[in-house]
Amino acid sequence: MTQQHTVAQGETLLRIARQYGYKTSTALYNHPSNAEFKALRPDPNLIFPGDIITIPAKKEKFMPLRASSINTFVVQNEKEYFRLKVFYEDGRDITGKRIVLNIGSQTIDTVLPSNGLIEVELNESDVLTGAVDLYLKEGETTPTKSFIVQIGHLDPIDTLSGVQARCNSLGFDCGKVDGLNGAKTKAGVRDFQYEHNLEVDGIAGKKTKAKLQQVFGS
Repeated sequence: MTQQHTVAQGETLLRIARQYGYKTSTALYNHPSNAEFKALRPDPNLIFPGDIITIPAKKEKFMPLRASSINTFVVQNEKEYFRLKVFYEDGRDITGKRIVLNIGSQTIDTVLPSNGLIEVELNESDVLTGAVDLYLKEGETTPTKSFIVQIGHLDPIDTLSGVQARCNSLGFDCGKVDGLNGAKTKAGVRDFQYEHNLEVDGIAGKKTKAKLQQVFGS
């Protein structure tokens, strides 16, 4: 029986697929019944609350087997990752700075590589909220910076909440991520535009969104 699922804030396509017994997000994303959704969301990792995803009925597969021989089966099982990139605004080398991540059942205590990128494979049961502590001064026991991360909460770039979240992460304060184009959001967008030699009008138009997506990385 075909069903429809309405995306809620914080859901990921892979976890929605697993909820309905599928092992991979592509089983839903590439299904013909979701062609409109796929066209709307060209990046399956960036979906939006209120999006409608069709859940097709699962079909049994029958596999012909050979008698008196070994039959091999390969089962697809998609993995889910948390990726975080940390860098100094002025371009200073971030290599070797300590970072501690607490995500679900995992605690990762490591140092940043030269590109500042940390990647963690998530367990299926891990909650999608975590804590990050940065130790930027040698020998310190109290974090220089601490913040909460909410995996799956980043909205697409074509939404105002997606613009706000990216600006905030890059240090251009848009205030609360609420999808409202208030004075603080306009100020944050203007600061981003000024920093990247765009027309400074406080409006997140096509060029501003494209640059924001490029700088943020998604």
